[in-house]
Amino acid sequence: MNLVRLPVSLVVALVLTLATSSMALAQESTGVYSVNQAASVVGFTIYGQMIFKIKRDGQFKDFSGQFSYDPANPAGTHVDLTVYTASVDMHNPEHEQLMKSGEFFDVEHFPTMHFTSSSAELKPDGTLSMTGDMTIRGVTRRMSIPVKLRQVPGAGALSGAVFDTTFPIDRTEFGLNGSPAVGGFKVSISKNVQIHIAIAAGTHRIS
Repeated sequence: MNLVRLPVSLVVALVLTLATSSMALAQESTGVYSVNQAASVVGFTIYGQMIFKIKRDGQFKDFSGQFSYDPANPAGTHVDLTVYTASVDMHNPEHEQLMKSGEFFDVEHFPTMHFTSSSAELKPDGTLSMTGDMTIRGVTRRMSIPVKLRQVPGAGALSGAVFDTTFPIDRTEFGLNGSPAVGGFKVSISKNVQIHIAIAAGTHRIS
């Protein structure tokens, strides 16, 4: 097992782009929509350092959820996202096994990660401060995340919105305490995790 190339400091880039281009008309944009997995990305970047810095990228292939959005009332935005940890993809089977192990996501005991928002506040600069609960490895933390909001053109007469958020967490607060070794030496892992989440609306309007 070539541990020199293994991800060693967890940065879950979970990416959140809520694009509501599935809405047929602007007046119909209010409602609850399913997440379009094909048009969404939940990814992560892992950093570590021994003699040199190490960086590895990956993503989760399987996730689901729903969100509500009203362009006339962005503060009413609500997001509920479930990510299936066993779907981790790093384009390297050995790296994926490490991420699935008890040192990191422990997919056997904790098959999902979950984020659900409870409120959103519109800031003077047009961004949202979204407060909600993040659950990883069965540990739930309340956090507020900054969300950038902008309108984008859709297909034909369609229009939508894009939400983009990047925020840090302390991975040790969620029990992500793995410490891989390289040549018998443990690698220094930063406990800071930078999360980036992006989700697109599906064509299915739930309500």
